[in-house]
Amino acid sequence: MTDSQLRDHYERKYAGERAAAAIRGIERTDSPVNREQAALKYLAGRLQGSVLELGAGDGAVAAALLAACPAITGYTLGDISAPRIEGVARRLRDPRVRTLLVDAEAVDPEGESYDALVMIALVEHLIDPLRALQRLRAVLRPGGFLYLDTPNIAKYTRRLQLLRGRFPSTASGNEGLTTYEGQPVDLHDEGHLHYFSFRSLSLLLTQRCGFSRVEVCPYACGRLLLGRTLETRLARQWPGAFSELAVMAYA
Repeated sequence: MTDSQLRDHYERKYAGERAAAAIRGIERTDSPVNREQAALKYLAGRLQGSVLELGAGDGAVAAALLAACPAITGYTLGDISAPRIEGVARRLRDPRVRTLLVDAEAVDPEGESYDALVMIALVEHLIDPLRALQRLRAVLRPGGFLYLDTPNIAKYTRRLQLLRGRFPSTASGNEGLTTYEGQPVDLHDEGHLHYFSFRSLSLLLTQRCGFSRVEVCPYACGRLLLGRTLETRLARQWPGAFSELAVMAYA
């Protein structure tokens, strides 16, 4: 697997976003049940100054955070997919916003610095997350933080899959071979190359990437087999087994 192969994959996958009509709204709730709601819960009112979001997606998270954080002075949306960047640049009209076609693994550690970094559903796609996170730590200003969200491989539903002798794929079905719509995947598990638990990610960030501490940001997500209320309570009490993986890592 090379970075050019990954770029080609995401160019094709998100080709339709060039013409997407509008940016989706995100519900603001204290009991989030998806990664976008979780980002809004944990980041609303906390972001200020200059922000870099990598893996910017369709711009929905950025739009919600810009509305919820008036202290943001600049918000850079970076993505490896040109169709996504072009679509976001067309739809997100805010004078604080700029877009950047960039590979998250090639961010210049000697370049521009930021007060906060946002990475949602991205680190699992990187070829070398260790060195990428080291480079990204270097662009954080003193007192800044990284908000990072990725699937929790140790979540109870995936532990049950392993007990059944199944591969606990995090972005696809059929042992990582078909999309949720039933089509053959182009990349195994939709391009997820690395899998983390809260412990493994926290140790990576603090012991190898220079972050001082990590704060857990728990939330329930996926098929809520036990119901939203109970799963939210369990995610808060035992995030390692019941929450998807979201953390705040401080410079």
